[in-house]
Amino acid sequence: MKKFLSAFITVALAAVVIGGLIAGDPTPEDRVESLGKRIKCPVCQGVTIGESPSETAQTMMNITREKVAEGWTDDQIIRYFEDRYNTAILVDPPFSGVTLAVYLLPVLAAAAGVALILSRRRKQRIGHD
Repeated sequence: MKKFLSAFITVALAAVVIGGLIAGDPTPEDRVESLGKRIKCPVCQGVTIGESPSETAQTMMNITREKVAEGWTDDQIIRYFEDRYNTAILVDPPFSGVTLAVYLLPVLAAAAGVALILSRRRKQRIGHD
């Protein structure tokens, strides 16, 4: 079983490496499109700047293109927009502060639900004995 698992992991890792080599480095426009999918349009609800036809979103995409052309990293560009609009501008906010609670609450609620169900089952078993 260990040999099978080792072989499976080796093949999976090789596939990831080969996939990365085939894909190659992203072009500047690939980076702009990727960033456009990670940043929300501040004037549209639930739409990214890459999807939005609004003038604000188009301006933000142009700024993104300029920053990529200037050699900024993706993280620097994301921080640039965070500094101006807050973390609410991000499609996937970071795992910190208030957003950490948003990510953890469903897990905690599910754990509490499982604990409640197990507790009630235990009480029912004790009552039947």
